[in-house]
Amino acid sequence: MMIFLSQKKYGRKKCGAWNLKYRCSCIAISILCLFFLSGCSFLHSPNNFLAKDFDEYKIKRIAVFPFYNRSNTMNAGEIVTKAFIGELYHSEKFEIEFPGNVKKFIVGERIIIRKGIGADNIKLIGKRLNVDAVIIGCVKKYESEGKKKDAKIPVISVDVRMIHTDSCSILWIGQNYSRGDNYETIFGIGRIRSLSALSRKLVNELIDTIPVPGFL
Repeated sequence: MMIFLSQKKYGRKKCGAWNLKYRCSCIAISILCLFFLSGCSFLHSPNNFLAKDFDEYKIKRIAVFPFYNRSNTMNAGEIVTKAFIGELYHSEKFEIEFPGNVKKFIVGERIIIRKGIGADNIKLIGKRLNVDAVIIGCVKKYESEGKKKDAKIPVISVDVRMIHTDSCSILWIGQNYSRGDNYETIFGIGRIRSLSALSRKLVNELIDTIPVPGFL
C-alpha cells in the first residue's frame, strides 16, 4: 500500500514537471514568433543629422520645395513631394505653406530646381511667404525591382534637408533608402508591395527624426 501511494505521488510530480516544461516551451515559442513577426521592422531606420541648436531657431512655419527627381521614373519627384507634405501635415509639427504659393514663387523667380536653390532665393522666400525654414529634397531612386510582376519589390531612395531661411543654416538632414521587403517578417507578412505605399512609409520615417519644436 505504501509502495502504491509513493508511486502515485511520484507520478503526479512527474506529470506536474512535464506540464511546467510544456508551458515554458509554449511561452518561448510564442515570444520567438512575436520577435520574428515584429522584430524586422525595427531594423530599418533612416540616417539623419540634427543641428545641436535646432530648438533655438524656433521653427514654426515651413515651405516645401518640389523634390528634384534623379530617378528613372517620371513624376517620382512630384509623387514623393506630395507624400512628404501630406505626412508632415498629419504630424502637426509645423505650419506648412500652401504648395501653390511655393510654386508661384518658383515661377516668378525663374528657379530651376535641378540647378539648385541659392541662398538668395531661400532668404527671399522666407521674407515673402513668412516662413522660418524650407525643405529641399531629391529622389534618387524610385522603381520596382524583379523580373516577375507578382514578385517585384518597390525601392525608393530620398535625401531631404531643412534650411533656415534667415541664416541659411542646415538644421536637419534625412537620408532614407528603403525596400518593400525591409519590413517583411515570416511568410511575407509586412512586405510593402507598391511604390506609393512605400513612399508614405519612407517619408514618415524621415519626418519621425525631426523633433517637435520646444521638446528637445
